[in-house]
Amino acid sequence: MSILKFTSLLIMFVVGMAVVNAQDSKANAVITLERTACFGSCPIYTVSILEDGTVLYNGERFVSVTGEQTSTIDPTVVAQMVKAFEDAGYFDWDTSYENMTITDMPTVTTSVTHDGKTHQIARYAGDYSAPLALPFLEAWIDQMVNSQLWTGVQPNITNISNGTDTPVATLQRTECFGMCPVYSIAAFADGTVVYTRVANVKPIGVSISKLDAAVVASIGSRAQGIGYFNWNDNYENRVMTDQATVITSVRTDDQYKQIVRYGGDSNAPVGVTWIEEAIDQLAAAPAN
Repeated sequence: MSILKFTSLLIMFVVGMAVVNAQDSKANAVITLERTACFGSCPIYTVSILEDGTVLYNGERFVSVTGEQTSTIDPTVVAQMVKAFEDAGYFDWDTSYENMTITDMPTVTTSVTHDGKTHQIARYAGDYSAPLALPFLEAWIDQMVNSQLWTGVQPNITNISNGTDTPVATLQRTECFGMCPVYSIAAFADGTVVYTRVANVKPIGVSISKLDAAVVASIGSRAQGIGYFNWNDNYENRVMTDQATVITSVRTDDQYKQIVRYGGDSNAPVGVTWIEEAIDQLAAAPAN
């Protein structure tokens, strides 16, 4: 056998083994996420999280990075994620929510393995009969593995619907150089509050509470009263470095505004922090 032929066979063998190993790794994943095509340019990709903390990403279309990428997270965090899915009730939900109330939307498929049993759920984004926690858990997976590095898309909780409305107030706190808490809050007009905890907040996961609707409505009234809707969309002058960014949004019957505030920008109106604090208080408020 010639050296060239031997080398070619060896390369084919190594590539083949790499494909098999990748397939085996995905088969051993404890958490998976797959986002499929829609009528437009929805990002198409998959994420698999293994028990040892290995993260496997495969981007197909409408993402910043196509092909396979790998990273790692702490294995103890993986175990905590599985526990968070269990606490949210994931294993009790139906395996499919695919009623096309609205057409041309993507389908999101997740799976979680616990005690040797795997539960998989396919959710069409236009089916609002799915538990409200499910789309937030999907976005949470993206946040936990920081898939934005590959997809170029930041999870957007402002568009998640409870079947009748999108959130009237949201807050997202990002990571910083230190131990800043990373989490998000979405509040709906009926008083439903979804609290998603990503890092430096215990326990991590997604929880839902129900408050008096008037408490949530008061944030919109306060935002109008202090001029929130007239301020700039961004305050991101990085005079001070290594600060977290806070993203808030407020929606009323006839207005919508999102403001991005970097913690080191002193140019932001003090009222922005008032709105941030008001939304923060929703997560701490006693449920009805």
